[in-house]
Amino acid sequence: MTMTVSAQTLTQEYFLIAARISGLVFSAPVLSSSYLPRMLKVVIIIMLAAVLAPTLKIAAMPSLLWTLGLVIQFAIGVLMGLILSLFLSVFDMAGQVVTYELGLGLAITSNPALDNSGSFLSEWQTLLALFVFVGSGGLELSVIALHASFQAIGLNVVSFPTSALSFVIGLMSSALTMTLLVAFPLMLAGLVVNMAVGILSRAFPQMNAYFLSLPVNFGVSLLVFAAMIPILVGILPEFWNHAFVDVSRLLAILEGKS
Repeated sequence: MTMTVSAQTLTQEYFLIAARISGLVFSAPVLSSSYLPRMLKVVIIIMLAAVLAPTLKIAAMPSLLWTLGLVIQFAIGVLMGLILSLFLSVFDMAGQVVTYELGLGLAITSNPALDNSGSFLSEWQTLLALFVFVGSGGLELSVIALHASFQAIGLNVVSFPTSALSFVIGLMSSALTMTLLVAFPLMLAGLVVNMAVGILSRAFPQMNAYFLSLPVNFGVSLLVFAAMIPILVGILPEFWNHAFVDVSRLLAILEGKS
């Protein structure tokens, strides 16, 4: 009887841990990428759950509470990864805003691997942010944050505070502000080019302003973006550190400390 209860408890622990890891893998940058094969994601979940299971203990739970716990654990993992993905989306949104602001909406590239399409600027900025994320130890920090989440929030949690959802929703407005800050240099350059072309078109009515502004906007955008790369590389580590601080704040909210 004791062995049966112990085996049931170990099974419940393992699947609760795997549920939270699955949520993180489902939503976190790099881990949720379509470039990673699904079987590799399954292996990551199984291996991490096997490593963490011996360090976490809970009492046996009724089936109904355990099922509810699986949903809660998955939601916690999703929220943790969602915060990191929200910070990454800043660069994608900034690229999209600049692309349409400069009149380069036709320069949209298809990405079959991700099953979506985006502008060249959003692709470059997102890849740069991912490169810094991986290079600065973002994946390792994600695993550390995952382990810390189990220390802060036990596996027997069966309730979910609405304040956590409010916190993540509040971060969305911050992400919009950061998007405008990232896009501001390129938008300013586009405004200057469009004003210059507008003045020239008034001075020379025979000139086709539209076809002149397209290559000029494209060239200026490339030059400004090239000038921004050293600045972005310098601020991106601090940017990702802020993202992990927000993950810690989320864990504090879920733990009930704030």
